Amino acid sequence: MEVPVKNIVEQVDLTQEDVLLPLMECIVNSIISLQQSDLPDREKKIQIQIIRGELPQSPTFENVKTINSFKIIDNGIGFNTKNYLSFETPFSQINKDYGCKGVGRFTVLAAYEKYLVDSNYQENGKWFNRVFSFTVQKEVNKIDFKESKNKNYKTVIDLENCNNPLVLEKSAIPLERIAEAIMQHCLIYYLNEKLPRIEVWEKENDQVEIINDLFAKVSQDKEREFELNNKKFRLYITKTLKEGNRKNNYLYYCANSRTVGDARNLKYINNIFNHPILMNGNNYFFDIYLVSDYLNQNVYKTRNGFKIPKEKENLLFDNSDILTFQEIEQKVSEIIEEEYDSYITAAREKSLSKVQSYILEKAPRYNSFLKNPKILKSIPPNLPEDKLEEHLYSISYNARKSVEKNIEKFIQNKSVNEEAIKQIIDDIKEKTSYDVDSLADYMMRRRAIIDLFDKFLDADENNQYKLEEDIHNLIFPMGFTNNELDFENHNLWLLDERFITYKFIASDKPITSYSQFKSRKEADLLMVDTPKMFDNPISFGDRSSGEVNSMVIFEFKRPGDIAHQKRKTDYRWEFSDLIEPYFDDFLYTPIKKNYKGNQVIIKETTPKFGFIILDIVPEPLAKYNKNKGWKTTPFGTYFKIESETNMHIEVMTFRKLVEFSRNRHNPFFDKLFA
Repeated sequence: MEVPVKNIVEQVDLTQEDVLLPLMECIVNSIISLQQSDLPDREKKIQIQIIRGELPQSPTFENVKTINSFKIIDNGIGFNTKNYLSFETPFSQINKDYGCKGVGRFTVLAAYEKYLVDSNYQENGKWFNRVFSFTVQKEVNKIDFKESKNKNYKTVIDLENCNNPLVLEKSAIPLERIAEAIMQHCLIYYLNEKLPRIEVWEKENDQVEIINDLFAKVSQDKEREFELNNKKFRLYITKTLKEGNRKNNYLYYCANSRTVGDARNLKYINNIFNHPILMNGNNYFFDIYLVSDYLNQNVYKTRNGFKIPKEKENLLFDNSDILTFQEIEQKVSEIIEEEYDSYITAAREKSLSKVQSYILEKAPRYNSFLKNPKILKSIPPNLPEDKLEEHLYSISYNARKSVEKNIEKFIQNKSVNEEAIKQIIDDIKEKTSYDVDSLADYMMRRRAIIDLFDKFLDADENNQYKLEEDIHNLIFPMGFTNNELDFENHNLWLLDERFITYKFIASDKPITSYSQFKSRKEADLLMVDTPKMFDNPISFGDRSSGEVNSMVIFEFKRPGDIAHQKRKTDYRWEFSDLIEPYFDDFLYTPIKKNYKGNQVIIKETTPKFGFIILDIVPEPLAKYNKNKGWKTTPFGTYFKIESETNMHIEVMTFRKLVEFSRNRHNPFFDKLFA
């Protein structure tokens, strides 16, 4: 039974990660050919020539052209009768002792139009030259075979005309990265001292990279063996001094003395390897190579992956004899932690300290994590603040959801026993800790607002003060009512916690915008309280009509050296002049309606509270108002009560306002942020 080459090639599925795989297959074949050679090791040589084509459709940052062809030249034993027969036989077992599966050449044809061979070799005391091509259409096509006058081993492989659009587009790789990829792919040969001299020549600009020189930067640090399910593995641990743009540590799975597929980023195996490891004052990156007969037996024939499940959950049946990548990597993690314990411990402690400082200083919403070493240890080290915040939020969100789900399940479950009660108590304790975190975050926001308010009161370097609207907007955005603004988006608590429960709030809006009588007056902040509708003290009702319980108006004046003056040179005016006209508009208009057109009833007996906030109160102004019946409080404010209209007006400075607000919050700040 014959299998057409075309059918085999169509089964080879190359991805963008496999761009260099055809080249690697040819390089390894050359290494195997040289392993079979009697030449001294110092004379064994492989040269790779790169022939560029055009720029890719999406130009790269390096502005490198795509690769049209490769030429691989070696002085191995060549395509003698045995090796030629192996090449003609799909899935040949002739060179299986060297890891050859007889499919590498099909990988080449999945990317290149032609595989051309010109081999000069010695056999049975004579020298021969064999030339043949390998294509999808003509398969193995004999071109020439004769005795040779050239008495030197030399085999030239041409991979001509890349015709795989994906491979071609992704082949715009600079020489340095190609050389590094070859080094990583062949490192096992280097570690086993079986690597010949390999040089890569960029034909277009006559640049050369010697692969063997790259290994000089790599030191074999350790070699460890371990067993899993009676299957033996060997780890080769190498380290490279940090330089250039490299950012990760890697684990390479190897089969038949070569790396298979993409390297595995070590940070996904053990997050302590998220960054280079500091050793003796230098930062190093690790490359760990894993070899095993188990990997050799389970590698795909195309050598771009393994027939190994990722984790136990992917198995249809629980088969303890089948190893998974999850189990292998867990063991690798244990070994590298053990080998580099002292360095890892220092890195983890430094990272832990950074996380703790971030939570304490900037993210108290995660305070409960500070008492949970398991969570802290799970956080990848050396994360930038934005990534750290994302990670902490993810942990918090998932934990909250889990706790809430458990509580809901307990409520719905009719079967209640001692174990369930103990579990729900633990869940409630955990929920309480998260609720405290939320309170801490909210109080931290308040502290920041108070500090910002305080800063607004200071003159800048040009002696310019914040405008009235800046102060105003910090407390409540101008031009909005509470129906247009969420509770979290204003800071009325700066004035008094009670006022955030009022059913109607209008900020810097003409009275006509929220009532039906005409007035051009605009109170800085006007609040109306309707009869109680909800027991929850932080509730907003949808009714703002009928007889109101109380009415509150605030008036702010711009901070600054002249902001306290109503008239620039005359202090003979009452504080109440700033606020009484607003009350009068409501008191002495026959029909008053709210912004929805519903009638609002405000009587002379309705409690009315007016608050006036100034920068400073000059002595002449204070004296004038005292003579008009204004009193001082023990707290340094001024007040006046007009019993006939049930009106209470209080005057204070911005500094006093901030002081009162800070003093109210200090017990919480001291408890949460001590």
